[in-house]
Amino acid sequence: MKGKIEYILFFLAAIILFSACKKEETEPTVFSDSVRVSAFSLAADTAVLDNLDNVFFTIDLENGLIFNADSLPRGTDVSSLAATITFEGASSAIITQADGTTFDYVQSDDTKIDFTSPVEMEVVSQSGNNSKKYTITVNVHNVDADLLSWGGMSYGSLPGSGTLQSQKTIQYNGLIYCFMQRGGVYQVATAHSPGDNWTIQEMSFGFTPDLLSIKAADNALYMLDTSGTLYTSTDATTWTAAGGTYSAILGDWNGCMLLVSKEGDTYYHDKYPRPEGFTPTPMPASFPVQGMSEMLIYSSSWMTAPQGMIVGGRLADGTLTGAMWGYDGTTWALLSNDMPPRQGAMLFSYVTFIVDDNWVTTEQTAWFVIGGENDQEMLNDVWLTTNYGVSWKEADLLMQMPAYIMPRAYASVIICEESNDVLPAEWHRMDEPSLPEGYRAMPLRTASSEQLVPYIYMFGGMNREGNVYDQIWRGVINRLRFEPIP
Repeated sequence: MKGKIEYILFFLAAIILFSACKKEETEPTVFSDSVRVSAFSLAADTAVLDNLDNVFFTIDLENGLIFNADSLPRGTDVSSLAATITFEGASSAIITQADGTTFDYVQSDDTKIDFTSPVEMEVVSQSGNNSKKYTITVNVHNVDADLLSWGGMSYGSLPGSGTLQSQKTIQYNGLIYCFMQRGGVYQVATAHSPGDNWTIQEMSFGFTPDLLSIKAADNALYMLDTSGTLYTSTDATTWTAAGGTYSAILGDWNGCMLLVSKEGDTYYHDKYPRPEGFTPTPMPASFPVQGMSEMLIYSSSWMTAPQGMIVGGRLADGTLTGAMWGYDGTTWALLSNDMPPRQGAMLFSYVTFIVDDNWVTTEQTAWFVIGGENDQEMLNDVWLTTNYGVSWKEADLLMQMPAYIMPRAYASVIICEESNDVLPAEWHRMDEPSLPEGYRAMPLRTASSEQLVPYIYMFGGMNREGNVYDQIWRGVINRLRFEPIP
């Protein structure tokens, strides 16, 4: 009985083994019809760029496009790079370079590729039934992307004619107001954008105005005369004395002008109009009494109320400071003291960029301080903060002001979002910086005329002798002029 059972088990095993072999012999090999590219990256090459293999590439299967949305830095040599390409199944992948040379990536995946122009790749499925063409583009900036580019941009003259003796430019009620004294005549010019046609009116005062003191609130303009008397206007041409004398106007806060007043030898934090119950408070000796920057108002999700900020200025003892002071609606506080002392500096809110190890670029808010003067010279340096003024650092070399823009103090800054590269014919354009020798520029997708670009406009400013520059400079961080890659 035992032998019979063993025989039966042996017979069944033989049948199963025979069936498996038969099935293996009769089942055909299935070849994939897929022409999908599932991954693309560049091979590591530190001689070209650190972390080159971490650059992220988008694969647009529908349109057959492979590209890096965040362009590589200007000057990156992409003329001989290896690529790592993964397919779901491909019998061949014929790559055709701009000069007409071809090779099969499936057979030779370590061949270097010239990416200075777009490269075509035709993928044929394992089955041979399907094929698809892809265009591979390695984008490289042809200008320094993070350059605060005054070069390559342009400059023009302030509105009007005649010798310019003073100027102050502000934004008020949706317009740009440029206050000037030309040849002894006071004028105000208005426009929606610095490149538009300006409407110019003459102004007559019964006092001698200090144009640099002009500040805008939501519903009125404020100005001091040369003796410190405060005046106000709603239309920029008719000015009425508001009462009181002051050393400086800091800026508007919630419907009140923040001011510096003086009684005897003591300076005070003051307001106009004074709220009920408000009493001016003595200022610390380290708070500036004149020459501070324009007050910047800002807010963030972690703040319970907006904050005000000023930088630099001259103290009551006659010395200069580079400190930043902040106002929270109740009190002023010293926030940082990182910058060299100066007065008449430009302070404005803008953006800059950070780039991670994968060369992915992220925009972030930044505050800029440019120029001014100290007791020895005019300044042209650029400082920035990306942490709401907790710390300041001198900007990188590429973001410093170019030598052809003369150092100046008390210039006005306006940020205007407008169509890219639309300028009056009479403005002068400066050349872009050239590429280093040995590199070729990749084609750059500049922003379309429909895309709004935040341009920095710098009006006027004074030299060491007190002469006012009859100039409007326009600049932008180059990356903001780039059209997003689809």
